[in-house]
Amino acid sequence: MIINNNIPALNTYRQMGANQGAAASSMEKLASGLRINRAGDDAAGLAISEKMRAQVRGLDQASRNSQDGISMIQTAEGALQETQNILQRMRELATQAANDTNVEVDREEIQKEINALTSEINRIGNTTEFNTQKLLDGGVDQAGGGAAATSFHQVAATASADTDFTGNAATITIGGASVTLDTDYTDLAGVIDHLNTGFEGTGITFSEDPANAGQLLISGAEGFTVEVTEADASAATLGFTDGTNSSEVNVEYTVEAAASADTDFTGNAATITIGGTSVTLDTDYTDLAGVIDHLNTGFEGTGITFSEDPANAGQLLISGAEGFTVEVTEADASAATLGFTDGSEASSNVPAGLELPTGGAAGEGFNATFQIGANMGQSMTINILDMRSVALGVSSTSTGAHADGTNPKATAVEGAAYTEIAGVTNGTDNGRVEFALDVSSHETATAAIKVINNAIEAVSAQRSDLGAFQNRLEHTISNLNNASENLQAAESRIRDVDMAREVMDMTKNNILAQASQAMLAQANQAPQAVLQLLG
Repeated sequence: MIINNNIPALNTYRQMGANQGAAASSMEKLASGLRINRAGDDAAGLAISEKMRAQVRGLDQASRNSQDGISMIQTAEGALQETQNILQRMRELATQAANDTNVEVDREEIQKEINALTSEINRIGNTTEFNTQKLLDGGVDQAGGGAAATSFHQVAATASADTDFTGNAATITIGGASVTLDTDYTDLAGVIDHLNTGFEGTGITFSEDPANAGQLLISGAEGFTVEVTEADASAATLGFTDGTNSSEVNVEYTVEAAASADTDFTGNAATITIGGTSVTLDTDYTDLAGVIDHLNTGFEGTGITFSEDPANAGQLLISGAEGFTVEVTEADASAATLGFTDGSEASSNVPAGLELPTGGAAGEGFNATFQIGANMGQSMTINILDMRSVALGVSSTSTGAHADGTNPKATAVEGAAYTEIAGVTNGTDNGRVEFALDVSSHETATAAIKVINNAIEAVSAQRSDLGAFQNRLEHTISNLNNASENLQAAESRIRDVDMAREVMDMTKNNILAQASQAMLAQANQAPQAVLQLLG
């Protein structure tokens, strides 16, 4: 029998501590509902559980993303449903106009309604938004460039630097409206007053260019074409500058010929400057191809390209994704012989300092990518084409025969034509900047029916695509919810505590803790037996 060390008491004390710790752990698990409250509870299980938790939360957010995507699609599809209703009405009107029981006045009234309906198609296309993103305008507002019809600014070139307007009889045509300058004007103010009066109500205004004194500045809410027909072909002395239009997306500037000048490219020494880059034309060119090759080589890497205008054979087309200024400096200022046309047409120089609008490059429609999974690369992209009237082929930015729209299904229809006067707005203001389908005769009205059929088919195809995406997203949501549920169940089996089992363990641990406490008291009494031996 020893008294310096109470081994039974020490053993009992150790057991009591372990039992109390186990009881405390059981109470912590029961209080939190978790089997793993810290890494020490189950290090491997914690790592697996946290990874699963990340997956579950990602799947839940992907499901919400898909629901937002459905809302966006429903917004676009609902707007297109109204566009299709409008096209159905336009087809009905075209069919009515094709009937020769209608006289000219009747068809004029039908034309008015078609103009208004076409404007409403533009309004829907330009204003339909989801979370401030425009859905049907071809992606004009998207970063990196949107899809909008290229705007052509055609400005009559000046064959000399003369800014005197005396004796310059000419007719100026913009958007189907024409004004004739047949009076001797002593200054530019007289020209401006006459033109503003003649073009009143068209949205086109004239003023003196503040950056170029003595030059005429033509401004409008949308892109437009300026055509100058001179009574005296030798008096090419009307100066024009082109105002910047911030609403446009991409501009291709076509250099037009003045009324008289050389007919080839021989001896035309001149320097063209765009964006700080200059190229000198000091070689005899036999055709436009030589000029284009030389300019494209000189401006390589600047984003500026030169080509022959497909709409105007023999004319030079200057294109760029951003706004730019074209400046021409000629070695012989009196010899406006820089060749920009090929063949019998007259050549011209470019008016210095033409400011072209800044905007994004033309795109292929509005694109939206939905993150529909918990991991990188699990996404889907929808594309909504331009659903405005020009894209659908039911209006145009210029008069004349019907031409292709930007929509693949909006192909040109023989016999169809656009009105001679612009009667269609963009739907957001009163500026009439587009030309509607012409239904003024049996022939044009019947051709218009085919054009509208193509437009209806284009809208139907887009709605079908959107419907397919919506159905896909609905299935995606179901799959995501199922995956999230199963993964959460797996994570629960790792992380959550079995309450019944843990209550059993806690009861056992409490009993053991109490028993060990009682035994410790007994063990502490054992050494006192030594006193009996001493007695």
